[in-house]
Parts: sequence; C-alpha cells; structure tokens
Amino acid sequence: MVIPVYNEQESLPELIQRTTAACQQLPCDWEILLVDDGSSDDSARLMAEAAQQPGSHLVAVLLNRNYGQHSAIMAGFSHVSGDLVITLDADLQNPPEKFPAW
Repeated sequence: MVIPVYNEQESLPELIQRTTAACQQLPCDWEILLVDDGSSDDSARLMAEAAQQPGSHLVAVLLNRNYGQHSAIMAGFSHVSGDLVITLDADLQNPPEKFPAW
C-alpha cells in the first residue's frame, strides 16, 4: 500500500493503526509505504519512528521537499517490493477496512 503524506501529524496514528489492522486481514504478505511529501510538521519523524518499531510492516519514504501528490505516489512505487499495489490518501476519506473485502 502506498500512501502519500503531507502535514498529517494529527491523523498519522489513526492512519497507521487502521491501515495496519486492515492489512493484517489480507491472505498475503504486505507492506505499507508512507511517503512524506516534504511536510513542514512532524509527519516525517512520526513515520520514521513507526517504521523502526519491531515487527513493523511500515516503510517511511522521506522526500526532501513538496513535489506534489502524484510525484509522492510515484516515489512510493519505486520502493514497492510486491506485485500488487494499492494507493490510499492519508486523510482516510476511503476507509482502509474495505480493502480486505476486495
């Protein structure tokens, strides 16, 4: 799963919790790539810390400036290790809980 992130420090804990819980329901290997698009808040730090936790399936990709959502997604694609990729916006407008049903 590739998720572009820009100034989402407030929603990151919920994003990480909900996407991780949803992915744990999948019958395959998975990873969540959080791509920080040059955030000016603490998003990059929070992502990096979460990715370093033992047993984490998170990968933090940190861009040095704001390139825009499309470029952030493409940067995430370049780090993907699997065969199937899902993209999701960080604002949780689309609930990650729906992915296991697909």
